[in-house]
Amino acid sequence: MTQDALFERLWNGSAAMEEWTAAVSHGAITHVAENIITVHTTYFCGSVTAIRTSEGLVLIDTAKPETAQQTLDVIRSWDDAPIHTVIFTHGHIDHTSGITVIDAEAERRGLPRPRIIAHRNVARRMQRYEDTHGFNSLVQGQQFNKPGYVYPIGQRRPDEVYDDRMSLFIGGEQIDLFHGRGETDDATFVWLPERRVLASGDFVIWVFPNAGNPRKVQRYAAEWAAALRRMEQLEPAVLIPGHGPVVFGEERAGQMLRDGAEALEHLVRETLALLNRGATLDEILRGVKVPAEYLAKPYLLAKYDDPEFLVRGIYHFYAGWFDGNAAHLKPAQTAELAAELAGLAGGADKLAERALALAGQGQARLAVELAELAGAAMPDDGQIQAIRAEVLRTLIGAESSLMGKAFLAVYEREATRRSKA
Repeated sequence: MTQDALFERLWNGSAAMEEWTAAVSHGAITHVAENIITVHTTYFCGSVTAIRTSEGLVLIDTAKPETAQQTLDVIRSWDDAPIHTVIFTHGHIDHTSGITVIDAEAERRGLPRPRIIAHRNVARRMQRYEDTHGFNSLVQGQQFNKPGYVYPIGQRRPDEVYDDRMSLFIGGEQIDLFHGRGETDDATFVWLPERRVLASGDFVIWVFPNAGNPRKVQRYAAEWAAALRRMEQLEPAVLIPGHGPVVFGEERAGQMLRDGAEALEHLVRETLALLNRGATLDEILRGVKVPAEYLAKPYLLAKYDDPEFLVRGIYHFYAGWFDGNAAHLKPAQTAELAAELAGLAGGADKLAERALALAGQGQARLAVELAELAGAAMPDDGQIQAIRAEVLRTLIGAESSLMGKAFLAVYEREATRRSKA
């Protein structure tokens, strides 16, 4: 099947992104325009775009550690010119880590290392990753089901930084950089005005915007929407997402940008409306939903992040960490609360049994609440931990987002281990 045919199936929803990932796993080139290609190796690695200029190649992003060499090899099959400039669209490792391979190649060839250009906050992000190295390793290992994972740090930091906007003129090519906050506070989207080519970075990722990750720092749904609107106004003829296939045609590119903006704007607007009426976080979570017509779009599927997580992030951005429940302002220790409730119920086993019954009735959320309390009350009881694991598996099975499944699985594995101890 040709890339064009597969794209049409992705666009109309008859193909899953996993099929595209398999199709590009060898290292695929998409010819974006004359002297511009985008390289893909997997959905989970950021796209890398190469621009041929008279001064050398300009790269937008560099891939992740596992695919960096493969990506560079694919670029070299297209052009062997020195790499003059690298633009980081943001500081996540699946976009920055390939610089190590690129620098090593330059050293072997006796060439200067390419300069790196990025938003000012990329360097701050890299420093934060070093400061929280243990935590980042733990969280990434949980989120991607890689126990023992060690987060790679030490990537070379930008040589030149900018704040809001920067225009580059390299070998006859004008390249404009724009800053926005979305998944990160250091994000850049790249615009080639003479080509009408837009590289969005992770503002566009072929799934619902990743603005609610439960174990990551604050994300910026409202500003993400504003950045998408700013891109839409450019009227790109080609849209290169941070993840997923390139989108050709002004109509489709505009639709993708507009739909993403509208979905985010809806969540922000409805969350603020309830917040301004004094609603608690619990009330807001029950009251704010994404309209079904957005979630039905193949490029806005809630497969990675969950819109409910985004609502939490929006609330936190405007209202802080307190959720409006007095019991959560200075809460009792979980173990103490669990022991008290277990006593009232007639024992932790009663809580666990009720949790299992609720899970069987389809009330998975309430079931997990009780199962976790039972497990906290009797952490060394193998039978209770086995029930806890079973209840968690029920919720995992009902969870649509990869992120939700991954974090729930952390506790399911813990409960399973305790049940066998």
